Parts: sequence; C-alpha cells; structure tokens
Amino acid sequence: MADTHLTGVTIDPSSTSEEIPLWLSEIMEEYKESENNRKPNSPEVPEPNIPKVPVKLKEKKEECYRPLAVSIGPYHYSDRKEKLQEVEKLKARMMVEFVKDSVDDSGAPRKDFYVNVKKELQKARGCYHKNITEKFSDEEFSKMMFIDGCFILQFMHCRVNESEKLEMSEQQIFHVKRDLLLLENQLPFAVLDSLRKQRYKSSSESNEIINDFLSLYICSSGKPMKEWVRIALTALGLVMIPILFPLFLIFLIISLCCLCMFCCLCYQGVSTLMLQEINVSLDWSPPPEKTQPDHLLQLLYYKSMYHYSKRNHKKPGSRGHGLYYSAKNLKKVGILFWARWTACAITNVKFKSSLLSVKVEVPPIIIDESTESLLLNLVAYESAAALDQLWVSSYILFMESLIDDAEDVEYLRSTGIIINYLGDDQKVANLFNGMGESFTHGTYDTFAYNDVKMAINKQCESTVKRWVYDWKTAYFSNYFGSPWTFITVLAASFGLGLTATQTYYTRFPPK
Repeated sequence: MADTHLTGVTIDPSSTSEEIPLWLSEIMEEYKESENNRKPNSPEVPEPNIPKVPVKLKEKKEECYRPLAVSIGPYHYSDRKEKLQEVEKLKARMMVEFVKDSVDDSGAPRKDFYVNVKKELQKARGCYHKNITEKFSDEEFSKMMFIDGCFILQFMHCRVNESEKLEMSEQQIFHVKRDLLLLENQLPFAVLDSLRKQRYKSSSESNEIINDFLSLYICSSGKPMKEWVRIALTALGLVMIPILFPLFLIFLIISLCCLCMFCCLCYQGVSTLMLQEINVSLDWSPPPEKTQPDHLLQLLYYKSMYHYSKRNHKKPGSRGHGLYYSAKNLKKVGILFWARWTACAITNVKFKSSLLSVKVEVPPIIIDESTESLLLNLVAYESAAALDQLWVSSYILFMESLIDDAEDVEYLRSTGIIINYLGDDQKVANLFNGMGESFTHGTYDTFAYNDVKMAINKQCESTVKRWVYDWKTAYFSNYFGSPWTFITVLAASFGLGLTATQTYYTRFPPK
C-alpha cells in the first residue's frame, strides 16, 4: 500500500539523500525505470472476444472443454488430422452445399460469395489469442474461418429443417451439437453473420434457424402431461365420442361453409397478408451497448441463462448465503418445488409464500450426456468475461445444495424441474455434486440467489409455518389420502346435501 499514491510525485534521490530513507529512494528508482521502459502512447491490447478456458477450471475437468467430434477455430486445430478427422472430411462437402444454395436476385448461384465475406474473415484474427493465430498465414486463417462458418450454418440448417441431409451417425450429430458450444470452439458471430447474409434473403429466416437450434439445449419445449391425466382424458374421450360425434359433424359442416365464404370474399387481402415477411429477431437479452453477440455460446448465455433482477443485483462486498437443506428435507418442512414453465432463463428461480403454502419455482432443465460440458463451458465464459453476476456458477451450486442423492432427483423429476435423459437418478445427483465440488464456493457462489436462500432458511426456522404445514398434511392424508377416500367424502357430502334439501322442502313445502 506504500506505493499506491506515488504517481506524479517527483523526488530527486541524489539531491535529497540526507532527507529521505534509502528504501524510499530505491522504490522511486524502480518506479522511474518502469516508467521509462513503457512505450509512449502504446494502446492497450484488448482481451480476445473468444478467450481460452481458465487454467483452474480446465485442470479439474479437462475433458469437458475439449471437442469430441469437430474442431472449430484455431484453438484445437491440431486435433483435426487425427482425433477429429471423420467430421473434418465432411466440412468441405457441407460448405459446398451451403454456398451452392445461395442465389442472387436473378436466381443464379452467387459467384462473389467468398469475396463479400473475406474482409470479415480477416478481421476475425483479432478475436483469438495472438500466440495461437500467428501460426496461420492470412490465407490459411481465412480458409479456416470460411469453411468452419459454412459448416456451422449448414449443420444448423439441416438439424432444424432437413436432418436427413446430414451424412452423420446419431452419435456424431449429438457430439457436434455439443462441440459447437465449447468456449474454445467458437467462431466470431460477425463471421457467421456475414456468411448468412450471403445465403439467406432476409435475416429473419436465419434468425429463426439459430433460435430453433439453440432451443434444443437446456430448456424443455413444453410441459409434460402426467400419466393419470392422460389416462383420464382418454377414458373421458371414449365415453363422450358417441355423444359428441353428431354435434362435431354439424359443427364441421358449418365451419367449412363459413371458411369457403371467407376465402371467396377476402382472397386478395389474405394473399397479401400471407406474402408479407414476418420479422424474426434473435431471441436474446443483450448486455448494454451490445447489438450483436460475440459468439454462439454468449448468445445462448443471454438467451437461456441471464436475467436481470434489481433485488439480486450484486452490491459491493456482498457475499452469497448458504442453503443447508436438500429438496426432500425441504419438502418435509412444507417447502414444495414447482416447475416454472413461463421463465425464459433457467436461472430465474422464485420463492413464493402464503399462509397455507410455500413453494419454490424453478425452471425445468434437460439433463443428458452433454449437460455437464455445456454448463461448465458457460461457467468458463462467465469467469473469462469477468461478469458481475455469475448466474450459471451460482445456479449449479444452488442445485447441488438441493441434491444429495437419487431421492432428491426423483422428487425434482416428479415436479417437472429435472427432465432426465441421462438414465439413473443417481447419475444426475453425481453430476451436480461433481460440478459443485470442483468449484471454490467463496469464488463462484455470488449474490445471485440470496433472496431465495434467505427466504428458504427463514421458512425452515419458522415454527408457526411448520405447524400449519404439519396440520394441513395430517388433515389431507387422513381424509384425502387416496382417490377412493376423496370420492367417499364427496359422495357423503352430496348425500347430506340432498337430505338437507329434502328436509327443508318437507318442512316448508312450496305453495
């Protein structure tokens, strides 16, 4: 701390050697030499938009940050000739498919495709670490950016629209899908943007493909229907078909007549409406002063992970609170978990409390073989970008605190919060516990979930609310413990109602 205010201070040690101590003279000499060694007006080298994974993260689970099927960009270029050669051979063919489908206004194939994007390809060199890119000549680097970019966009197009055109096995498709969202396997989005503008007539078409492709990760597309609901609806449908079928035929005939009349009267207006272009934008919440993502992983982060909350906004010197109870133990004290299907970000967890019920709403998450790699690469992005709020890191630690074993996973799975494609529930428990143990809690557990954790801990310590829950649970388990008990109580209530009505009209007959 002694040298924090030395900037701008001028002391001549030779002329004042009797007035200042030797240690101060030495410090001033070292400072003067360091100032002289600096290049005047030399601009600071900005951090690359596509950084490497921090060493502390990589040394614990290195396999989660390395590609399994395809190398994108310069960081894992050396693996292309050996480990990743199968998909590498398909890149040129998919590049040709992507380029040949691009046409100009006259419908002819575009011959200036590469020329129009070459400038952007060369600018991409500054997005990576210089000690990596200096190994490539300008021509080699532009070729790599062009082929890799065409491959990514063609893979997205086929994966969303025409899966049969992908000449890959299901395992290769799964691994490529995983590899495209590794931090060290990213391509600058500016390159993808310049390429897609040459292929597609409007940005809306390519935006829709990118949105649909990224929606295949993390979040579930819809709320699953419970088994008993499906059986009940099927039985109801079989009973009601003989009754509703004649009404359905009459309704169908009337509807067809109305539709024909509408088409005849409004043909021109409807045709004009159908021909209008629907404007589709990239479905993400960008940080301030940013109109375009740096890469696909950042786009996914601000699409499915990040959400801003004033209550959770980090304050200087704030620390995250601990959560000390697993999901099954929280259930025992009356804190229930619900799937929050309306949330856009999986990190958007809410705590809701009333006199008779307490629930934690957690957005559903798909767990499969690529989940660990994806979450850890999002953690690496947060760490490398030095973000104020570490949403994914905090989310992993939050889920790890809820999950001790397979019983916790089973409960969260029954509520729809966890959609398990990994297999045994214990595997999911091991996944979150393994990721949580690889973090230093003091470094990664931020202020993100303080309000939820504090509310849960307060609820667990509330004697009155626990008593209300115990009474409610005991009452419902005694009187509504099974469907037959409920039906019996309902029938008895209905019988009492009829008896009371009969008694009333017997005592007071209508005049």
